[in-house]
Amino acid sequence: MDQIGPNDGSAEVAAGGLASQYFEAAFSVYDIAAIDDFDNTSGLQGTGLSMVLSFSDPAATPDAISGAQINFYSSPDAAGVSLVGDIASEDYVGAPAVNADWQGAASIMLDFQATGFWPIPAGMNYAAAIPVNEFGVNGQTFTSSSDIGDGNSWQANPAGGFGFGPLQVATANIMYRINGGSGNPCDLPLSSTCSGDISGADGTPDGFVSVDDVLAVIATFGQQGDGTFRPQGDVAPLPNGDCLVSVDDLLAVIEQYGADCRPTGACCFGVDGCTSDVVEDDCTGDYLGDASSCDTCVSGACCLADGSCIQATPEDCSGNYQGDDTDCADVVCQEAPANNECAGAITIVDGDTAIDNSAATTTGPALADDCTTQADPQVFNDLYYSYTASCDGVVTFSTCDLVDQDSIIALYDACGGTQLACNDDGDGCGTFTSLLEYSMNAGDTVIVRVGSWTDGVTFTGTLSVGCEIPSEGACCVGTDCIELLPEDCTAFGGEYQNSDPCDADSCAIAGNTCEDAVAAECNGSVAFDNSNNFDSGFGEPDATQCDGTYLDWTASPDIWFTFTADAAGTVDVSLCDAASYDTSLVLYSGSDCGSLVQVACNGDSGVESGCQQYYSGIYGYPVSAGETLYARVGGWQGATGPGTLTVTCLGDDAVGACCLPDADGTCQDNTSIADCTALNGTFTVDANCADVTCATYIVCDGVGVGPTPESGAWTAGTSDTGADIVRAAATPGGTSAASIDVWGLALVYSGGFSACTDATEPSVVVAVHDSAFGALASAVGTYSDAGISYADVYPLSKWTADVAYTGGFEYVSAQGQSAAEGDCWFLWMSAEQGESFINSNDGAGFVPETFAVAYCITE
Repeated sequence: MDQIGPNDGSAEVAAGGLASQYFEAAFSVYDIAAIDDFDNTSGLQGTGLSMVLSFSDPAATPDAISGAQINFYSSPDAAGVSLVGDIASEDYVGAPAVNADWQGAASIMLDFQATGFWPIPAGMNYAAAIPVNEFGVNGQTFTSSSDIGDGNSWQANPAGGFGFGPLQVATANIMYRINGGSGNPCDLPLSSTCSGDISGADGTPDGFVSVDDVLAVIATFGQQGDGTFRPQGDVAPLPNGDCLVSVDDLLAVIEQYGADCRPTGACCFGVDGCTSDVVEDDCTGDYLGDASSCDTCVSGACCLADGSCIQATPEDCSGNYQGDDTDCADVVCQEAPANNECAGAITIVDGDTAIDNSAATTTGPALADDCTTQADPQVFNDLYYSYTASCDGVVTFSTCDLVDQDSIIALYDACGGTQLACNDDGDGCGTFTSLLEYSMNAGDTVIVRVGSWTDGVTFTGTLSVGCEIPSEGACCVGTDCIELLPEDCTAFGGEYQNSDPCDADSCAIAGNTCEDAVAAECNGSVAFDNSNNFDSGFGEPDATQCDGTYLDWTASPDIWFTFTADAAGTVDVSLCDAASYDTSLVLYSGSDCGSLVQVACNGDSGVESGCQQYYSGIYGYPVSAGETLYARVGGWQGATGPGTLTVTCLGDDAVGACCLPDADGTCQDNTSIADCTALNGTFTVDANCADVTCATYIVCDGVGVGPTPESGAWTAGTSDTGADIVRAAATPGGTSAASIDVWGLALVYSGGFSACTDATEPSVVVAVHDSAFGALASAVGTYSDAGISYADVYPLSKWTADVAYTGGFEYVSAQGQSAAEGDCWFLWMSAEQGESFINSNDGAGFVPETFAVAYCITE
């Protein structure tokens, strides 16, 4: 796999990188990996990985990276559970090797070589390279994005610090280059400095070249590797040996005799300095790891609360750390303010108070709840104030847009007492500043603690305090409006709107019923959010109209839209919106809500690009001029959220580019939509062929139709004994068949579909049937690879069955012969036209299906 491309950086996409980083312990909740997929078709073992990396801090250098971890996963979901690869993982200590040939702007390329081989299985795998970088000093690291690849990538953040959950999908191509090898140990390099250390007292290398190593060469003299092992005594010639133990190996061990081969690293003594190239056993300080350097053994000036200064490591500084390599002789320490500790709390009243915590130290306890996303919740560089409420009401404590850095506010009943409330990031506040509302009675006193989110990152500005007596106002309990006090509204299970009295619009929920449908327009978009909507009570839609598209309505909270076709032609209704949720869509026709007829539905579509992972769309629905349509928007299994409804109306007189369903991707300019539809083409309004890329089709040369192209709105339906499902296609009838081709996917189902390790595994039986679906003849198909991968994940296969039936027949069926769920199933690929039927062995027999299937009869 190579998504880096030329080392001149020409494939790099500016500002397109994804965060990938192991943070320091205080920020470990943000540990994140940028993951990309690759197909290890040859089953090679991994030997190396390169990545292109950039920093959020332009002043950061490659030395900022103190290590890295290379990971390989069986699925993105595995990374969402743990960033450590479930297939393979290797840790690297110290600054990694920088590729000197890289010429990309504002980025670097890092190279990692495997210790031996990474055991990567054949087929689809997922990789991530995660640098270790201290955020508080160097900011964030990002893997760069490339214009090479399939646009499939993911970010995993198992601890959820970034707020998107453990995993999110991205459309970037991560700049990774992965190298592979045969897996022959003799292809691996020997140690360039100590190849002779091959044994010890217990038969394993002990870090010294001694008599044990000489005896090991003699014991294996004459042995030769066979591709599966390297003889123990093979230590020469450099760099890789020759996989044969000979006199050369004996002489090499004798030449190295007495060498100390133990790895060395940095031995850190904090403020007392650091020693490089020390063996771990000889380090009386803190050993930083093999091949580590003293660059990470840091200390500096530490300003204490009384204004004095000591030299300390960042971890040991109980005051304000002034930075690595700073010296007390060169800094001016300020004495901490009087309210640095709770005992010196300053009395404040309603209004604004100037605040500056630049000289404050951290003196208070850890926070007692989860008002912040910090791994170890704390208010750093904290200041203390005492406030007595001036009213019976809600007191607002705010630094919201009033200080210049990330802040936290916490309230206590007394010094050393109970924490009452806290706020990290206030709603609508910039720069992660804070806003805390707390109900108090006149005369009650609280201790107000204000400080920074990050140790040492201080601020100046204003702390604003105000007490407001609540008044009755609009309270929405469902769609009913009652005028209540805010606290009473909450007790009623309602949502307080404001202090204004109730009116007709106070608790209206846009489009919650058909009668209140939101007006939309042809060739326009409407933003919506149905998070507060509920089931309109119109009833469950007819999911058989869009079977196989995962409508899964289940009493979904819905929002209604209505529009009128401005001319005869077709209409597209789309919920494509990259920031939206997993939608479901139903389309009705009728002049009013009492006369609606469901005409179409869709759960998941694949027509458009740049959408959320699962979006809905209904395309090419024929309409007459003035026809009124209603669009009902819900979500998969009741999901809700924000989104966008886009309506596109195409009149009969519209012309554009028409892509024909042939093997060459033929395009016709200036074609009407009616003519394009008659040709079974794909229409793009107001476009020229030079501006569109037409899909290429696998064409049936006999009777039937080939599969939907990978770029089209394809689907694949299970037809397998393991699922107790069989599908059939309607044929023109009256024909005979020497052989029949069917196209499909070989997939495993276990809570979700994935490609089979061996696509040849399904045994697919193809049969011909009479008008009553009675079987007339059948044969087992012969597998062949169609050379296409749908979504770059699912390889398309073809099975050819020599049915050899000479009489007329009406239907063709195809069914895999697996045993049960978890086995490799046959899923029949869709076609652009035709009729198909499904029998789920539920007693209903063969019933019409919502999509055609791909088959080809050779007479």
